[in-house]
Amino acid sequence: MIEILMVDDHTIFRTGIRRLLTDENDMRIVAEAGNGHEAIEHLRRRAFDLVLLDVNMGGRSGLDTMRRIREEWPRLPVIMLSMYPEEQYAPMAFALGANGYLSKDRDAEQLVATIRGTTGGGCYLPPGMQRSVMRQGGGAPLHQRLTEREWEILRLIIQGVSLTEIGVRLSLSVKTISTYRTRLLAKLNLASNAELVRYCLEQGISD
Repeated sequence: MIEILMVDDHTIFRTGIRRLLTDENDMRIVAEAGNGHEAIEHLRRRAFDLVLLDVNMGGRSGLDTMRRIREEWPRLPVIMLSMYPEEQYAPMAFALGANGYLSKDRDAEQLVATIRGTTGGGCYLPPGMQRSVMRQGGGAPLHQRLTEREWEILRLIIQGVSLTEIGVRLSLSVKTISTYRTRLLAKLNLASNAELVRYCLEQGISD
């Protein structure tokens, strides 16, 4: 039996995943957490066979939680889930040690297959995704180099949010936001917000 810790800040989503897995005889969700801090507490109390971990959560983010899990439980299989397309966050997730990655619009069969595929200790993606997500080198889009925080700021910029307002929303100084903006533009070889918006349109990156 694959005993799973489900980590997501949306109760309805956790309930939906639990119901989806009730039909499977070899796996079950035995504990739930609404944020990264709760997840770490669960992991310190008992052993699990696998963690389903949301990328985007309030407080400690999923990627930060992934980093912490790898520090303390280097062999524990973790599948990261996100509402964003695989090609945007999957490279960062795998770089931090995730064993699998799925966007939340994938069907139940793919989730079940990914759970079974990762419990053997390897990295697993549904067929057809490996080439686009795991490719490396010159063929990879430049935006795959961005950190989670840079992604967050990029999305706010292309929504037309000012640097001052971004600072308020993220509880950071305008100077810090400006530094992040400069850094992400450099990584993308761009010189302005207008070029950033154009790049996102060309790459199919939405806000």
